[in-house]
Amino acid sequence: MNERQKELEIVKKIIKENIKDYRCGIYDTRNIVGDIMFTKFEGKYFTLDCCYNYSYYELFGTTDEEFKEVKKYYNSIKGW
Repeated sequence: MNERQKELEIVKKIIKENIKDYRCGIYDTRNIVGDIMFTKFEGKYFTLDCCYNYSYYELFGTTDEEFKEVKKYYNSIKGW
């Protein structure tokens, strides 16, 4: 597993540990309405931001395939 893959696994672990608080989506684009965001993780390759008020994540730095992988993982654990 290379460094990028290891970092993506850290992102997935953080998502899993906080899934009860952030169950309303994960996106790879910045919100345009000005929701207040805070950074949950910032690594060499990826940044994971959270919106506490509306319970969603924004993930930046992924390729299309990586984002699809994380979104599939997120959907599998969100508990709905």
